[in-house]
Amino acid sequence: MIALKINNIKTFMEKILTTEIFDHYLVEEVTIETFNTFSIDGHINREFYSGTDEEASNASGLSFSRWSELRPICLNLIKGKRTPISFKFVLHADNATKEAVIDKAGSDIEPSLLNLGVNIRFTKGELILTTGTAYSAFTLDKSAEKAWDNYFPSFLESCEIDNQLL
Repeated sequence: MIALKINNIKTFMEKILTTEIFDHYLVEEVTIETFNTFSIDGHINREFYSGTDEEASNASGLSFSRWSELRPICLNLIKGKRTPISFKFVLHADNATKEAVIDKAGSDIEPSLLNLGVNIRFTKGELILTTGTAYSAFTLDKSAEKAWDNYFPSFLESCEIDNQLL
């Protein structure tokens, strides 16, 4: 687990809310505090979809909604002249990203047994990202965790998002 401070909040917010950079990430939860507190539970409600819907087939196998689906809602809640009091986004890497991180780590852990997450928290004028790794099976192999902690700062840099390790 590492913590990163985003140095240019405006640039980061523009990229996360108006570009597709984070669209492949999965959303566990969102909380946005403005004139009200808005909470989004990213867990997919399968009962909402009928068995034949194209949407149901797109959501099949996923536990969480993609950022691309919730990004416009978050943008509408955040945009405006006033800065939110605070917000928190809890995102997870999709399977392709997990596989790439595991492969780079040289680990043999099954991607389904691993969650690679990032908490994005804005409060008191600071934007802090914290990486996290959760295993659903016991392992002594922490190489995937180290690879995720190395991957995320380089991902941000490749997106031209200035950050510093705390």
